[in-house]
Amino acid sequence: MSDDAWKLHAVLLGGRAAGCRVELHDVAFAVGASLQDTHAQLLDQWFGEPDGLHIDAFAVVDQVEGFRVTLSDRPADNRQPRLYFINIGGYRPGEFAEQHAYALLAARTKTEAKALAKNTLLKGHASIHKDDLYDVDDVLEIRTAGAWHIHLHADPAATAPEVINGYFPLPRKTIEAWLKEQ
Repeated sequence: MSDDAWKLHAVLLGGRAAGCRVELHDVAFAVGASLQDTHAQLLDQWFGEPDGLHIDAFAVVDQVEGFRVTLSDRPADNRQPRLYFINIGGYRPGEFAEQHAYALLAARTKTEAKALAKNTLLKGHASIHKDDLYDVDDVLEIRTAGAWHIHLHADPAATAPEVINGYFPLPRKTIEAWLKEQ
């Protein structure tokens, strides 16, 4: 299979973990020709119970605002902008929940990525804060996915990737096969 056939997938996983009372979520990045090809990688990255694991949202990350995204077996040049996943939380008056907004952005530094996110995500919420779900800077730099290195190439026509939302359970047979390999 050529390098062009491999695609970077950003996936919002949902499921359960021991002791939880409500559904939990996490983000994963996996590479495959199709979303189905990434299921074992998603199971490897999930921290909770494999039974009931499902996909709540996904995107093929072949572009972000201003950049095309490609995969290579070679590391990216350190002078290139990097791909960042941002998670920002905020609150709406009267709602018993924290709202989250996620974005994939190209930036040269984490500081630049945070500034871009603050200017675009969760506008209009009563208060906004950043979460430390991924690291102390609340920004996940994505340099690799599996054995693949992520490269960004300037392209003024590139926009945010298309996000597909829904409930997509991982097939029971896939989970059983994965469990046998553990």
